[in-house]
Amino acid sequence: MSSRKPLRKQGGGDRRQKRRKGREAISGFSTLNQVAGVPKPREHHSSLPVTVPGPIAEPHPKCVYCGEEIESIASAFTAPDGGYAHFDCVLGRIRESEKPKEGETVSYIGCGRFALIARKEDGGFTIIREIPYESAESVRAMKEYVSSLRKEAQ
Repeated sequence: MSSRKPLRKQGGGDRRQKRRKGREAISGFSTLNQVAGVPKPREHHSSLPVTVPGPIAEPHPKCVYCGEEIESIASAFTAPDGGYAHFDCVLGRIRESEKPKEGETVSYIGCGRFALIARKEDGGFTIIREIPYESAESVRAMKEYVSSLRKEAQ
């Protein structure tokens, strides 16, 4: 038998060895952060006391328009003459007062405002008239009212 090494195939044998050496060089590491030497993140423990807010005793006032109980104060509106009203009750009253024509509708557009909207020929919409219902002061008063209920619950 001869002591000669077996012949290698030409083209590619050296590349495989280099690739293998490269893999062996970083074996044992599972993340790039370990290879780069980045320390593991540690859990942070604050010395400040944690205050847990108390539960909110949600009010269930009666709607000024229909007289039924309002289940979620967050979806209610503050009526201009005081008290609270369901969204659907407010929308119904505005529809009655505006009397939209065919192709028009009343829609809520945010910030306590509704609008009379018409559909354009191209499929878009146009606002015919904005209808303010709730003022910023009444929204602020409702938030303060609900916030005061939280303080009482604590």
